[in-house]
Amino acid sequence: MFLFQTNQFPYTDESTREASIANMCDNTLVYGALRKELAMATLKKRRGSWYARVLWYDNHGRKKEKQVPLRTKSKVTARERLGTVNKDELDIKDGLEISFPWMNDEGVSKVMRFILAVAGEEWIQRRQKHGIRPKTLEINRIGLDHFSNYVGRSMPLESITTNTIDGFCDYMKESGLSDTSINIYLRTLKTMLRYYWQRDRLDRVPIIEQLSIDEKDPIYITDLEFQAIMELDWLDPFYKRVFYFYRETGLRLREPFMSNLDGFWLDIPNQSKGKKPRSIELSKSQLDIYRELMDWYNTCDLEDRSRGVHLSKVFKKALRSIGASNEKHFHSLRHTFAVRRIVEHVPIYKIQKMMGHSSVTTTEIYTRMELKRLAHDFPTLTSIVPEYGKVDTKIVDTRVENILFLENKTPN
Repeated sequence: MFLFQTNQFPYTDESTREASIANMCDNTLVYGALRKELAMATLKKRRGSWYARVLWYDNHGRKKEKQVPLRTKSKVTARERLGTVNKDELDIKDGLEISFPWMNDEGVSKVMRFILAVAGEEWIQRRQKHGIRPKTLEINRIGLDHFSNYVGRSMPLESITTNTIDGFCDYMKESGLSDTSINIYLRTLKTMLRYYWQRDRLDRVPIIEQLSIDEKDPIYITDLEFQAIMELDWLDPFYKRVFYFYRETGLRLREPFMSNLDGFWLDIPNQSKGKKPRSIELSKSQLDIYRELMDWYNTCDLEDRSRGVHLSKVFKKALRSIGASNEKHFHSLRHTFAVRRIVEHVPIYKIQKMMGHSSVTTTEIYTRMELKRLAHDFPTLTSIVPEYGKVDTKIVDTRVENILFLENKTPN
């Protein structure tokens, strides 16, 4: 049998040597010798602790690596544990997860099936360490819970197929979930599976296709609806000012509470959904309302997370009081901000920056609105844009900030 020695490759550069070896893997004899060369695990030190490094090439000539934590800073102990790892080297290369004696309470080596319950929790913890927003993690957990209810928590990750995904979609539909929710949970599953595939813990990722959803126009609050809310007798003037503030700034519900004030500029950190920091400039009256809102936030008796929910519920009650569509909700104020800026011919890229969208593609959904409809729904703006003609309303263009709902606060 033909074998080669490692010194038959006269390369000082390791990457060049490995590339040359990989190119020779079509020769089965050479490939067999290559596997022999990489048969034994080696020690590797990371951050003061030792790992067993197992290297091999798959059937396509691609280099694979698995690092097993030896959980010791002692090189002597590490060498002892390396010997244990080498006994299970072939199983490791076959993709089995092994819990070694120093990794479990039983003190023995045992094969661990990489099941959904273990994989999901490990992935969530990893994302948590990387600073993924709590709301996103909550959505991820819900998605994995739905999938676990369908396939069972003990299902091996490698057993998930495209047929499994198709059945999961049917299951979610039968459970009454919307297509939008189904797509969100499919993205969760796809992201997790790709995470493990990129780390060589899965050989493949099944095809996961999003459901087709018809594009909908942004759900916004018309001028007449907003005027009706501002004239509600039961609604405290504080809430009227707060709703006005959100409509004129385009802020997400919780963004004011995580922001910092710098003069007239509100600095919003990357903890928000857009994942990029941004700053918006407030007018004098908006600054006054922001300070009033923060005073309320810091002194009210509600729990931290319930404060934003409270504002959302009050606004929803106001919408019901004026007979608005049930589709409209607090986030519609943010859509309203964007649509109004479109009517004012604000450049699309500026609107993107103001709203904190990561891509202008997200902002472009607001450009599909029909001009006739906008002229009807936003007379306070179309009356000052010549191409729309003049339409009178009680609440005039907000750049002069009508005193009706600002309670005699000084306008700009």
